Amino acid sequence: VKVILTLVSFSLLGTGSNILSALQDLFWLSKSKVEKQLQIISVLQWVLTFLVMGIACTLILMYILCTDCWAIAALYLAWLVFDWNTPKKGGRRSQWVRNWAIWRYFRDYFPIRLVKTHNLLTTRNYIFGYHPHGIMGLGAFCNFSTEATGVSQKFPGIRPYLATLAGNFRMPILRDYLMSGGKC
Repeated sequence: VKVILTLVSFSLLGTGSNILSALQDLFWLSKSKVEKQLQIISVLQWVLTFLVMGIACTLILMYILCTDCWAIAALYLAWLVFDWNTPKKGGRRSQWVRNWAIWRYFRDYFPIRLVKTHNLLTTRNYIFGYHPHGIMGLGAFCNFSTEATGVSQKFPGIRPYLATLAGNFRMPILRDYLMSGGKC
């Protein structure tokens, strides 16, 4: 098919093979192009979550309080008050969320790697510093709040938690999403 299209391009467009290759890119997506797009989507998802999700969920919750579905919002707010100290106690991690495929695309976009240089005893507690981490701490997040770099396989028996600002847990819905990755 490519040979026929190339012949057609030379006969119709003269030396316009660049135009034809641009058109081919629109119709035939290669695996590498799809993976790159998925990587971009995964990073965009996390950045938008970080920047917008807390405010958006707060506004939506306030709106729901003013509708006929106010009971749902009231029940969630009651749960929020009851559950307020959970982030201080280690959160509520979800292996399902930590193993999402989106985190592997996130890892590959930068690329982020976790390099094991020493075996750690499972009977001890450890505190790791991550510097410089920047505003979002993308490397720390990817390594310790997801399983994209295989932290559980590299350090079996050690359960990592990523500490973040307490203010991140004051936003409804966002706090539960953050805790599902093991943030506290």
